[in-house]
Amino acid sequence: MAESIILKQRLRTRGLVAILMVVAVVIVNVAVVLPSASASVPLVGTIVGYGVVLLLLVIIAMFALVEVVVTERSDGPALEVRYGPRGIIRQVFVHSRISAAQAKSMGFMEMGGWGYRGSLKVLGRAALATRRGDALVLQIDQKKVFIVTVDNPVSFVTALGF
Repeated sequence: MAESIILKQRLRTRGLVAILMVVAVVIVNVAVVLPSASASVPLVGTIVGYGVVLLLLVIIAMFALVEVVVTERSDGPALEVRYGPRGIIRQVFVHSRISAAQAKSMGFMEMGGWGYRGSLKVLGRAALATRRGDALVLQIDQKKVFIVTVDNPVSFVTALGF
């Protein structure tokens, strides 16, 4: 059975992308433009500078398009967070690993700040915060917590069967 989409929402990431663009401009000036004005910069330094800029542009592209999707799979509903065009990078939370799901209004401090914060593997807690306010809070494997800011998180809780 192929998976079908139950619920899909594109996150509002304009503010996050704007901040990343400002950071990119600063890094371009510090890592590439200013050093290249000096003739004493080695080739390796220039290559590293451009590599950092390229990496930052890839990160900006990934955060420019983020979708949160509930799909129906053969083993039940699953939550997917898709980053970048065509969801090139995905986080998948299958229903059998989700212990609980709830809607909660949260501030930035509760989520750890703006952007992707934490690590499920290392810290047992992660959040994808693109704004403050309504969020979907998942308890994974009874002990880990994943938070993502979405409009109408109650609809995601219902779509996941909680």
